[in-house]
Amino acid sequence: MSDSNTTHEAPSYDDVNTPVIVLVGAISALVTLLTIMFVQGLCYHWQNSFLIRKASGVEAMPSVVQIEKQKEELVKAPVPISLAMEEVVSKYGK
Repeated sequence: MSDSNTTHEAPSYDDVNTPVIVLVGAISALVTLLTIMFVQGLCYHWQNSFLIRKASGVEAMPSVVQIEKQKEELVKAPVPISLAMEEVVSKYGK
């Protein structure tokens, strides 16, 4: 027979450990903030190094170099078509 007048306390494993949850939440928020700051700083560093290299002219893409050469050739005096044809035949002809 059971007593219906007795109250049973909930087992301790059902209790939520609030201080641990708060501590884990605070640590995870701090780690997230530090990660965001690190990635942002890394991106700024990459961007600055890219802009410095681009400004100094150290890094020139081959396509840009080729386009500049072609622009220089276009600025020169125009060559008559007959002369251009002879140049092409002498260069690539068999």
